[in-house]
Amino acid sequence: MPIALLLAAALAWWLHRRGELLPNLVRLGGAGVAVLVAVRLLQSGKPLLALAAGAAAAAWWIVQRPRTAPGRITDEAAARALLGVAPDADAAAIHAAWRDQIARVHPDRGGTAALAVQVTAARDLLLKRRP
Repeated sequence: MPIALLLAAALAWWLHRRGELLPNLVRLGGAGVAVLVAVRLLQSGKPLLALAAGAAAAAWWIVQRPRTAPGRITDEAAARALLGVAPDADAAAIHAAWRDQIARVHPDRGGTAALAVQVTAARDLLLKRRP
């Protein structure tokens, strides 16, 4: 059991570093509980119930897969166009453009949450792909 807890903690840390922990928390939690039940049933000598719990874990994992968000920015050219920066923009220029755009589209300023998310995703994408 301590090894399983260490593996779960390592997985949680890895997902957190990638920014995928919170969106997948329900998915991981439900599948994790079903797997733990399956292991416990297998230890108690009930292989058919363990198989059913394992199938439930797999089904939960598949059903709860994250959906792609509509309007998600994955193209660098679209991100540059949204922020209005040149292809050779440095990190400071990207941050400055993001600050200007977020001031316009933030929900507190009359914009929408979806636009604010898109502008922030564009900034993150450009900063991530910067050489």
